[in-house]
Amino acid sequence: MYTINKITFTLITALLFCTNNINSQKLTTLNTTVKDKTNLDIGFNRRSDNGTWWTDNSFKNLVAEMNPDVVRYPGGTQANYWDWRTGKFIPNAGKNGTNNEVLKIPGFVSVLPARTKIVYVVNMARPTPASGVDVNATEATLKSTATLNLKINDMLAAIAEFVAQGKEPYAVELGNEFYFGNEESGIFEIVESNGFYYGGWNAATNQPYQANSKKDATVFTAKFYVEQCNSVVAAIKAQYPNIKFAICTTKLESNAQTREVWNNTVFDELNKPNYASLKSNIYAVTQHHYLNTNYGVQTVISDNPSAEVAIAEGIQYPIDKLPDYNLVPNNYKIWYTEYGEVKEIADETWASAVRYAALVHSFMNSGDKVGQLDYHYISDKNVVKVLSPMKLAPVGIAAKLVAKASADMTVFQEINFENNTLTSGSVKSLYGFKFKSNTKEALLIINTSDSNFETVKIDNLFTYAGQPTITEYYSTAPAVSGVYEGDSSNNIATIIGSVTGGIVNIKKFSISVIEAANTTLGVDNHSINNSAVYPNPVTDFLKIQSEDTIESVSIWNIGGILVYNNDTFTGDGINLSSLLPGVYLVKIKTNKRTEIKKIVKF
Repeated sequence: MYTINKITFTLITALLFCTNNINSQKLTTLNTTVKDKTNLDIGFNRRSDNGTWWTDNSFKNLVAEMNPDVVRYPGGTQANYWDWRTGKFIPNAGKNGTNNEVLKIPGFVSVLPARTKIVYVVNMARPTPASGVDVNATEATLKSTATLNLKINDMLAAIAEFVAQGKEPYAVELGNEFYFGNEESGIFEIVESNGFYYGGWNAATNQPYQANSKKDATVFTAKFYVEQCNSVVAAIKAQYPNIKFAICTTKLESNAQTREVWNNTVFDELNKPNYASLKSNIYAVTQHHYLNTNYGVQTVISDNPSAEVAIAEGIQYPIDKLPDYNLVPNNYKIWYTEYGEVKEIADETWASAVRYAALVHSFMNSGDKVGQLDYHYISDKNVVKVLSPMKLAPVGIAAKLVAKASADMTVFQEINFENNTLTSGSVKSLYGFKFKSNTKEALLIINTSDSNFETVKIDNLFTYAGQPTITEYYSTAPAVSGVYEGDSSNNIATIIGSVTGGIVNIKKFSISVIEAANTTLGVDNHSINNSAVYPNPVTDFLKIQSEDTIESVSIWNIGGILVYNNDTFTGDGINLSSLLPGVYLVKIKTNKRTEIKKIVKF
């Protein structure tokens, strides 16, 4: 089945006497729907409780291994208190002593891989000291237009610092979780006094609006928030036109009507004519999702059956939350800028790794609006084990494998498995995606069950001719806590090798990545850019120029299908009016090199 270059055996006795082996060949097919991966990023929140993480070389190496598409800075609620100039919380803002990490922008950027994007969560809740406004000034001062303008200047200075460090933020997220209306929300807090609720700001009276309930006050606060966003976005967009923007919305929750009111008010305000420009600049809305004490089982896992149940929640939770997906209008992406598990039933177990992969798969499968998945935080104990040197904990290993399969890919398709047995409830044993770019294809296969599938056919899933290789991590004891990559217990086993015969053995509780290179496209020296294509996006005629002599031009759609080829190219461009709108790859072969350009056809 495959030639093994390296194998670590774990719990050999259990393997020898295991009866959960399924020997019959399991056939696979691909879902015909091809989805875009270029606008779907998988990453983390930045957060830790001291300053040793981002200055530790071993941590930097682990971040490179996990290779995230995106990292959110400075994080969630921390953003509402953050002073980017000092790399810590604003003094006297109510967060003193709760976090000792000092992380300025240069230190943050220096740890990230070159390809990793940054989402900068701006502090809309409080003025930083550099603004000259005291964080405990009067409400009228804190909510004034003058203070807003000073805060905007501070935001622009922060973005300029990112640019100076070589990384313009991919996006600006407009604050964090203001829908709660609590103290952490700063100027968006709803205050109760003498049976009334106060929120937002009435410029005519220079006072907050008064309401009879928190639900009613939320309307005023949400309107005030959108008004502030309008000024922030306009100012940033004027100087940084390529930055995307994400606005704060929320999932729904039982007995939490203020969440629904917040969402409805934000969307209604965006549809008003006076906010037409703001609406056109909002690329995404945010939601936060956690497996917490209000969801699913609450018992700490102790054996393989309970591990199956915990892992199954990773598949089931996004399915249960499809109403939250559906409430977002189709013209916005949904960024799950915080997600994970906080009920601590599988901490530092291999089950937490498989559950992470299951969550990623199920969220990605929710629909085309999904645009970002930022796990709880990158220094979580399930991600990184604090040792000297630091090691990848189970979720960190899983993130590394997901990135190995999906990083820099252009499209993906769901894998269907024949006779896919159930584990817990309606959750199946095997899940997977095929990812594809112009240089390689990769399969990500997740086994959520306590069964080995010894003959899974995968050769039919590849169109590229390269020799498939497999990287598989698994455990026969997924409920054991405290495990990490390379620990002496050998609880986590690995198989790395070449696949032969088109068949793989998918181990119980495993995450597998199977890759094949494109050996026919012939891309070489593609990092050297001597050719140019424009305009991009293009409507009809695409101009092509090169410093070298162009010999041929071919165009591939994101599904890997050749849609144009000219082996004797002599003109200065191509008429693309007959092509359907979408993303395409243009291969330009010159007398010196071959380059690949990605274009968007309108």
